[in-house]
Amino acid sequence: MKKTTIAVLSAAVLLGGLAPLAVRADATAVSANQTATVPLATQDTKAFNLNPAIQKQYGGATFTLKSLSASPETTEFVLARHVPDGIAKEVDEQLMKMSYLVTDDNGWIYEYQKASEKGQEQPDGSFVPHYTENVKPLQGKPKELTIRPYVGGWYDDTSTMFSDKANVTAPLTGQYPLTLDQGKIGSMSVTGVDFGKDKTILKLAIAGETAAVQKTGTWLVQNGKQLDVTRTELAGVEDGVYQYELEFPAVDRTAPLEVLTKRMTPVTFLKELEMKVQLPQ
Repeated sequence: MKKTTIAVLSAAVLLGGLAPLAVRADATAVSANQTATVPLATQDTKAFNLNPAIQKQYGGATFTLKSLSASPETTEFVLARHVPDGIAKEVDEQLMKMSYLVTDDNGWIYEYQKASEKGQEQPDGSFVPHYTENVKPLQGKPKELTIRPYVGGWYDDTSTMFSDKANVTAPLTGQYPLTLDQGKIGSMSVTGVDFGKDKTILKLAIAGETAAVQKTGTWLVQNGKQLDVTRTELAGVEDGVYQYELEFPAVDRTAPLEVLTKRMTPVTFLKELEMKVQLPQ
């Protein structure tokens, strides 16, 4: 089997959608022309700034990819979204909750870093939201980057504040792999736990393109206390199975330890809205 080791891979960039709705998505690439500054070579990644001007339409709203830049520290893109007055309520709700995965032609999924929003005034006096999104730096030398919008991937319980009815727990007894059923979205497997003096590493294996979504709601529980993840890293991918390492605070090895995750709603990728950008080589 061919195995690829990756530093980081995952990411969700929030911009709009509830559960999938029967909404017509009309997506048209208005311009495939791209301009770039002269790339600056780094050890693994070229620094560049592109202005793709790729435009897509969805339910009457217009999405425009204004820029895409890369540096050794981050990969950044700016999306403008114009929503006309009178847009259908269900479409507007989707736009507010839609999420994105950022992938490249090698199948890597880039970990989300941060996002910000700023309105820019137009000639007619209206304001168009511009979203600046950052994900991890490019890995290796990919030829193409794809921004993949999707809907779904929520905790499968809206009756309680913390979606308690969607909880899936299992004791960590040292017998691995331990498979956890996450409901409609699929399953994950715990493949091991490394105990350190100052940290605990939970190792996960998740198959398929929704792996980055599935691993987001995962905790360790000891003595009734829920421990939050402090670092997430995609350590590798083999035959479509993503190997994640989740870091937690140190725990008492002599006390019972559990893993907690969530049942989740399925994910629907909106292929018509994908934005593919050719990268300078």
